[in-house]
Amino acid sequence: MKSFIPFLFVTLLISACASQPDYRPATKGSSGYSEQKITSDRYRVQFKIISNSVADAADYALLRSAELTQKQGFDWFVVTNKETFVESQKVEVASAFGLSHQQRIERRCGLFNCETYQRPHSEIGIAFNSGNNRKEVHSILEIRMGKGIMPNESTYSAFDVIENLSQKLDKH
Repeated sequence: MKSFIPFLFVTLLISACASQPDYRPATKGSSGYSEQKITSDRYRVQFKIISNSVADAADYALLRSAELTQKQGFDWFVVTNKETFVESQKVEVASAFGLSHQQRIERRCGLFNCETYQRPHSEIGIAFNSGNNRKEVHSILEIRMGKGIMPNESTYSAFDVIENLSQKLDKH
């Protein structure tokens, strides 16, 4: 069983390294961000993520809105409409199996002598993961962009949003 633990650790490490980052452009319906221009100063921004956190999708949609605002030459944006959709799905993980062969050495000592015995020893390890309920979260924002003085307290500064939420990307 001891040799099964490193096998499981290496498998988990490889799968973690192979996963893509959450914040990226969506391609062909994959996770990530996408936007659609509505007018010269209005966009619909969508972020889709597979996660247990609805807040992550909302934060990433705000971050993309801020980046898009700056890219279009504006200073701030207002969210004029917000929708969030959550779809649950069960993710199955393949079972793992491990086998190890070792030699066990035992030494038995009596009053006048010691005897050493060597015998084969095998261990089998099996791990089952019953699956994990994860959610596909869609956060859709319609935004209006502007320049100069922000009109009210529900207005987001593109610079501030990027500065604060891009730190979240560094932690993931």
